[in-house]
Amino acid sequence: MRIRLAIIVSHPIQHFAPWHRELAKIQDLDPKVFFCRNWGSSSYLDPGFNVQVQWDIPLLDGYKHEFLTAKGRQRQKRFFGIDNAGVTTALTQFLPDVVQVFGYSSRTTWRAASWARRNRRPLLIYSDSNAKTIPTWWKRPIKELVVRQFYDYVDAALFVGDNNRDYHLRYGVPPDRLFQGVLPIQRDRLMQAVPDIDKNRRELRYKLGIPADSFVVLFCGKFTPRKRPLDLVRAVHALARKGLPVWALLVGEGEDRSLIEDFCAKNGVNNIVLTGFVNQSVIPRYYACADILAVTSVIDPHPLVVTESSAFGLPIIASDGVGCIGPQDTAQPDRNALVYPAGDVRRLTDCIELLWRERDLYTRMAAESSRIAQSQDVSVAAQQLALAVRTLHKLGPRYSPSIKFDTVDRILV
Repeated sequence: MRIRLAIIVSHPIQHFAPWHRELAKIQDLDPKVFFCRNWGSSSYLDPGFNVQVQWDIPLLDGYKHEFLTAKGRQRQKRFFGIDNAGVTTALTQFLPDVVQVFGYSSRTTWRAASWARRNRRPLLIYSDSNAKTIPTWWKRPIKELVVRQFYDYVDAALFVGDNNRDYHLRYGVPPDRLFQGVLPIQRDRLMQAVPDIDKNRRELRYKLGIPADSFVVLFCGKFTPRKRPLDLVRAVHALARKGLPVWALLVGEGEDRSLIEDFCAKNGVNNIVLTGFVNQSVIPRYYACADILAVTSVIDPHPLVVTESSAFGLPIIASDGVGCIGPQDTAQPDRNALVYPAGDVRRLTDCIELLWRERDLYTRMAAESSRIAQSQDVSVAAQQLALAVRTLHKLGPRYSPSIKFDTVDRILV
């Protein structure tokens, strides 16, 4: 018999849809995805980009799915903003053998966890949380209480890197119930979107007004205080003043755009390009146009832009606030990545200059990025998840004597 897998996810996610399609091809699994909201499949206001977003790649084709009836208005990133009381009925009707949830930060997720516990179905958690992120002092005891309570429901975890693995261990998942996973990319789609990289590089640089022989540093994401895009602008401006042919290509949108524009106007910065929001079908052209990727965030759990850009052989410069840094992760220090202290513009500037000057180092890191990206493809991710599901199905649930089911169900579910 095929193993029925219920996947509870907030909304159709552009990076996960190809993964779900690959999973549906595996013969001994019967997966079904339950969406809490329809964000992404229809136009919605993304608060980080501060623009209306509707992804231009297929999100719902090729796998079984169901949209759960939503309770209340569609508020994002709030516990009670994603509340689907019908998830318990949907799970009872599908009757999965294993339930997979993404994180623990919505009421629907707690409902699903409670259903899995009551029906003795193992719960598999998957997230981008990482052990490096330390909450402010007043949040720590609250988070510790809440997260440990949820992890009492968790039977296993699919971890996506060194820091994510440490996070699951911290909250009590036994090592023998930790399964290797990745945050997947659709590598074939990315590469097929740019059949001639050299031609794309010439044409897009010409269109953007970037000199053909420039050393281009890519920022790709939301222009928000947490992402610190202005740090990169400051760095490339300092390098330009030293006479280096370095440009910054900032792909994205957000509230910090005005800060960037004001800084450029006041300081006469003319070696950056702001593209605005770029959709999924076009963004591979910008990866192929660049030489390196900079992730300047003060906190960033596991940015997939690192993995996607690696598919095009881009070395990574990442702040130490980025959660995908590690010897077995997607940004591997001194292999494909240089790491600097978050907010230290001088050290960021030095990293960029080092990769510009040391061509052997650049070439070696570019090759390592390409190698790492191959292990992050959706086909690999599907097989990893399938292995975890099969193993967990055999192991069954684990029970903790610390669980107070009645209290948790009454308060949170």
